[in-house]
Formats: sequence, C-alpha cells, structure tokens
Amino acid sequence: MPEVMDRALAVPPIPVGDHVTAKFLGLTFDLDTIWSTALAAAVVLGLGFYLRRKVSAAVPNKVQILWELIIGWVGDQVEAGLGRRYRHVVPIAVTIFVLVLVANWVEVFPGLWHNTDYLPSPSADVNLTYALGATVFVLTNAASIRARGLRGYVRAFFVRPRLLAPIRVLEELMKPVTLSLRLFGNIFSGGIMIALLLAIPIYAFPFTLAFSVAWKLFDLFIGAIQAFIFALLTILYYQFAVSQEGH
Repeated sequence: MPEVMDRALAVPPIPVGDHVTAKFLGLTFDLDTIWSTALAAAVVLGLGFYLRRKVSAAVPNKVQILWELIIGWVGDQVEAGLGRRYRHVVPIAVTIFVLVLVANWVEVFPGLWHNTDYLPSPSADVNLTYALGATVFVLTNAASIRARGLRGYVRAFFVRPRLLAPIRVLEELMKPVTLSLRLFGNIFSGGIMIALLLAIPIYAFPFTLAFSVAWKLFDLFIGAIQAFIFALLTILYYQFAVSQEGH
C-alpha cells in the first residue's frame, strides 16, 4: 500500500517559471512567451478584422455587441476622467484591456507548446508585463508633456514642498513597475495552481478533475479582473498626467 501511494504521489516537475529559450546576438528570448503573446495579439486582431467586416447598424452580431460593450465602458471611463478631448485614449485602453484579457486566458486552455499540459500565459512572464508597463509610462508622460509643456511637466515635480521632489520622481518611476508586478504576480500564481492541479494523478485523487475545472473558471474570472484593473489604471494615469493640479 505505501508503494502504491508513493507512485500515486510521484508527480513530474512543475515547469511554471521555466521557459523555452533561444539565444540570438547574445540575448536570451523566451520563445513560449513570444509565441503565446503573438497568439493573443492574433486573437485581438482577428476579432477586430472580423468586426470590421461584419459590422452592421441594423442587426449587430454577438462579436459586435461584445466590442460595443467594451468600448462603451472604456469610453465612459475616459470621458468621466479626461473629457471628450481625450477620446483618442479609448482605442489605447480598449486594446490594452482586450490584449491583457486574452493573454491572461491563454493558460486556461490545453498546452500547444513544447509538449506541456498547458500553455503558460505570457502575462506570467515579467518581461511582457514590464513591456506593457513601460508602454503605458511612455504614453502617459508624453501626454503630460503635450498638455503642460516640458517646463510645466518638470515644474510639477517641484511644487511645494520642494523637498519632496525626489519622492515625486521616484513615485512616477515606480508606477510602471507596480502596474507590471501586480499583473505578473496574480497571473503567475494562477499558473502555479493550474500546474499543481494538472500534476496530481486523477487515480490518486478522484476529485482532481472537478477541482481543476473549478479553478480554471475562477482563473478566468481573475484574468478578467486583472485586465480590467490594468486598463482602468492606464486611464487613471492618463488623468493624472494631463491634470493641471500636478502629480
């Protein structure tokens, strides 16, 4: 009996955090992250092109209704925080929301890469989340410079009390870091749970399959919440960037 239990509990190593890599010009590339990011981007582009071809003012299809709900929500958030002058932020926020949502949901489906039981979410790789955070940082600070001018942008860090200027600069630099790590931590932990559940033999624990399905549904919910938070914080950072009261 102990030997049977030992064999039942003998699970393979969990590959979460490990990546299929390749070196090029002295740089290491996470191929699974690149592949899953490209897959998420292809899904977003596919939905967009499908909507463009099928859009109708008379009888909208389900994809069009979904896009209209997302764009309507983002548009309301942008107008409430920034005003109609900044409607150009809506496509940026919508793209970020849908891309992060699809990227977060990738890990729920069976693995399509390197003979794994699941396809790791690219959001569980800090390189992607840092890239998204850096993109938001560049866009929001560029918007701040356009709204205030370079002198007004710099002056905002030195409002009274001026001794806090270094802290304000550090706070601005930490925004993309915290934005990135929040998304990374939540999705990475979800990937660990899925890998743990998939590593437990079904014959050892009869309810493993039910638990796996339940957790995957919960992980879908977490992925949607994290995409919502990322898009909402992007809009808020734009609001802080263009406001005339300072950071």
